[in-house]
Amino acid sequence: MPALVWNSQKLNLSEQDIPVITLATDVKVKIQMTGICGTDLAVITGKEPGVPGVIRGHEAVGTVVETGSNVTSLKAGDRVVVDPNHSCGKCRFCLQGKLHLCTGTDGQGMPIAGLNKNGTFAPWFVSEEKFLHKLPEQMSWEAALATEPLACVLHNFREARAKKGDAVLILGSGPMGLLCQFVAKRIGCTTVSIEINEGRLAKAQQISDYACPPEELTAEQVFRILGDKKFDIVIDAVGTQMEMAEQWVERGGTIIPFGINGRYKYTISPTYYTQNAVRLLGAGEYLNTFEDALQFAKDVPEVSTLITRKYSLDQFETAIQELLGNSGNSEVSSEHPVLKSAFIF
Repeated sequence: MPALVWNSQKLNLSEQDIPVITLATDVKVKIQMTGICGTDLAVITGKEPGVPGVIRGHEAVGTVVETGSNVTSLKAGDRVVVDPNHSCGKCRFCLQGKLHLCTGTDGQGMPIAGLNKNGTFAPWFVSEEKFLHKLPEQMSWEAALATEPLACVLHNFREARAKKGDAVLILGSGPMGLLCQFVAKRIGCTTVSIEINEGRLAKAQQISDYACPPEELTAEQVFRILGDKKFDIVIDAVGTQMEMAEQWVERGGTIIPFGINGRYKYTISPTYYTQNAVRLLGAGEYLNTFEDALQFAKDVPEVSTLITRKYSLDQFETAIQELLGNSGNSEVSSEHPVLKSAFIF
């Protein structure tokens, strides 16, 4: 089968063996659609390391075609979304119920499809039954594709103890930033976002209470929105905006470094955090939020609008370059913003 494999320097389209069922609890899925995640882009651009020889891709939906002898909750023809985080259930963290901190049975880290084990940038995928979730009948593929990133967002909002009436600032309106805006609005937070890209900003203005370029988020503007206070929660969805996060967080508030950029370094003053009772929250992988995310995608089908481009697997170079802003495509505008792309099979 054709598959996109990371080779230490770039993605390669190569022929791989079709995966087969080996466990009685395994399920074979024909992939329908798989999203290109910011994590994939971070590896491609050198911001994060990638495991060589691994089929990338971890946000996927598809149809069950075969089941192992002990599978009871799924059958051929069922539509499913893939949970790529395959916690081992045996390490000390899993045994404490901290599945999101799983280190794997070998101590080398949680097995995650598309990161350190073969993923879904391919037409076929095999997973244990417990890591597949059946889709509601009327849910679109596009809405279901938001489940995994939504699970990440919901976990962070839960850990931040976000509640109705909180003022939330999202720095960056890429796909994850936009999902943060959907969630903040759903909770009932006053939601403000920034973005430098015109097309993504236009989308943010459809979701947030107020969205603007960074330079327009002034003290005067914040006062008009919030009065004499700052933001209870500030989310850095870019991965490089800690200085701005500290500028706008309220005393007693929470900063969430959410974007992924392993090359970014920032020096903090512990005294600032102590004296202002500011929490710097690292939430880790999602924990027990996957089903909640699936329900959210069902209740808020507008999340499907984040999928703005679809490609066949052999068009991967075009898809990647467009997401990185190097396409020169005249359609990339506020009317046709590039938000999130997916491969279809």
